Amino acid sequence: MEGWIRVGLGEDAALSKGGPAPGPGSLEIPGPPAGYARGGALAHAAPALRGAVARAAESALELLSPTRCCGCERLGPLVCDRCLGELTLIDPAHACLRCGAPYGDIVCTECAGGGAADEPRAGGADDAAIARCLAMATYEGPLPRIVRAYKDAGERRLARLLAEMLLDCALHAELAAPERYGGILSTADAVCFVPATAAAFRRRGFDHMEQVARPLAEMAGVPLDDVLLKHGARDQRAYGRAGRRAAAQGLYEVVHGLEGMRVLLVDDVVTTGATMGAAAGALRRAGAARVDALALARVWGG
Repeated sequence: MEGWIRVGLGEDAALSKGGPAPGPGSLEIPGPPAGYARGGALAHAAPALRGAVARAAESALELLSPTRCCGCERLGPLVCDRCLGELTLIDPAHACLRCGAPYGDIVCTECAGGGAADEPRAGGADDAAIARCLAMATYEGPLPRIVRAYKDAGERRLARLLAEMLLDCALHAELAAPERYGGILSTADAVCFVPATAAAFRRRGFDHMEQVARPLAEMAGVPLDDVLLKHGARDQRAYGRAGRRAAAQGLYEVVHGLEGMRVLLVDDVVTTGATMGAAAGALRRAGAARVDALALARVWGG
């Protein structure tokens, strides 16, 4: 399976002008633009000036430290075409609906407990809360480096690119396997995301999945609902498989009801499914009629 990812970067910006019309009897003498009296010409020009300064700073930084591909370190775009081509995409026609693993449409070794006897199966106590799980690619090749560059190294420019990848993944799945993933995005009432812990937010300075989910929701025309709170401070990556399952229980709180809503829950990487399952369980207990899961990557095969 190859070639269905279509991504691009860039946003349009627009400035609006306006001000109050002259009152009755006022002299029509040419004067400063609208808004001058509220802060002077400098205040009126401030947004455009800040934008120009930001662009100049970005250009200067690009000269001093040119952008490199987050997957291979070559000079060029944030993710080069070569690295995009090396992603091991998961075919939605054969993925496991329960955990997103590849080739799981008949028998998923993850969900069937195909690992060691003492290893838990994918998911946890809340894994049944997920109606369908879809992952874009397996967590190998350039993808781990791209995720770490965004999540840990703070390359926040990747957020929109990752959102575009998720959008393409969901739309492709709806078209390629409508009997399995039909409506996973197009019929969702809201996009939610697995939030970072407070400690991770302080460390990074941003919630990495919120920054991805927001443009995803915008491009899909689906409302974003920042409804989940995550308790605890330890990164799930610090746990083993059994530890993830135990630690995920009771981590999530929902801040308002979701009665009857169809929710698409997004995260970056599915390892055991415990995190997604616990978050989906909280959403279902808050009244969500259905929770589907969408992730950039699925850890699989070692």
